[in-house]
Amino acid sequence: MTNKERRQVRRGYLFNCFTVKTIFAILKNKVIKENNVHLDYHKPQHKSFILISNHTDAMDPGFEMESLGKYVRYVASDHTARMKLGWVFKYIGGVIIKYRDRPSSILTEEIIRNVQAGIPVGLHAEGAMSINGQTGFISQHTGQLVKDSGVALITYRFVGGYLRNPRWANEKRSGPIIGHFVGEYSPEELSKLSVEEITEIIRRDTYVNAYDEQRKETHDYDGENLAECVERILYICPKCGAVGTLHSKGNFLSCDCGYKTEMKKDGFFHDCGEGLVHDNVLSWDLWQRDVWKERVLSTEKGSLIFSEDGQIVKKVDGEAEEILSENATINLYPEKFVVSLDGSKEDIVMEMSKIKQLSLAGKDTILVVDDKIFLDIGTQIPRSPTKYIAAWRYLTGKEYR
Repeated sequence: MTNKERRQVRRGYLFNCFTVKTIFAILKNKVIKENNVHLDYHKPQHKSFILISNHTDAMDPGFEMESLGKYVRYVASDHTARMKLGWVFKYIGGVIIKYRDRPSSILTEEIIRNVQAGIPVGLHAEGAMSINGQTGFISQHTGQLVKDSGVALITYRFVGGYLRNPRWANEKRSGPIIGHFVGEYSPEELSKLSVEEITEIIRRDTYVNAYDEQRKETHDYDGENLAECVERILYICPKCGAVGTLHSKGNFLSCDCGYKTEMKKDGFFHDCGEGLVHDNVLSWDLWQRDVWKERVLSTEKGSLIFSEDGQIVKKVDGEAEEILSENATINLYPEKFVVSLDGSKEDIVMEMSKIKQLSLAGKDTILVVDDKIFLDIGTQIPRSPTKYIAAWRYLTGKEYR
């Protein structure tokens, strides 16, 4: 990297660094106290590094920077950039935007340019906050990125963040978040390891099963409406096997068939007299994935797998959005994903084999990208977006873990 290229990458870095540190210095005591956060503190031994952690809370980057005592430039999704305060993250926070309709190689190049210019970069390799309490799948592309960067790797792990603020919930709970520094690996160490070995280190260091941790050392995560909106992740009833018939209210989750369970402050489900099939969100989710996979793959071509109305559909172009419908219907078939817009507008038909990405943003928004269009699909009522993500991956032979 030439000095000119280095200066271009570092343009605005000192401003971002000063601004973020100042804001967090003012707010950190209040934020850390209110969120009951307990952090390991570690002074990085290398000027530039890639920081990788599991992701359970929107405040994770702030907690990580406080723990390391150093400004880190984070990778954030394009969905973040389109939020009302997206400009704050982009221009004040100096984040690196991951655009879902662009090749991943562009993002990789930008990360490497930053770390080689002396700017630490942080990323949550799962790609999003945990949906079920377990660290998500981390691909070997992450290990390749670390290998190619030529800088140090720092790993970090959060416990308790998921139970305090489940991604599917509208309300936070009380209870602790514990941040653990796990390891710092030098460029010299990493140069001797294969991509597979580096990937395994990242997976090992950042892995958390929230419910296993809670069984080891139980904490109370108390609050109101503890089960409300859990149907954003759970979509198959373990008693009758129906899809989309689960409904939550307050601390209870029930099915149209009569099955009912209560979530208590330990984060687990408890029996309401109907028998308890799964005592936590994770085991329930892993079970339903197997059931859903069998149903999806056994559905004949041309037959409808599932359909839901009340969908809010936006067309995305860069960081701009255009509302196409506020009451659309989405239809899942083995060979296609169809969005039926209200009124006289023509259906949007996306061939399953040509969908480049179908992913989750926020709590229940589906992002669908093919070679022609990028759609942002929200909903008027809680529903699970993950069943569509899982179906796409199953139908196209991709891993879903």
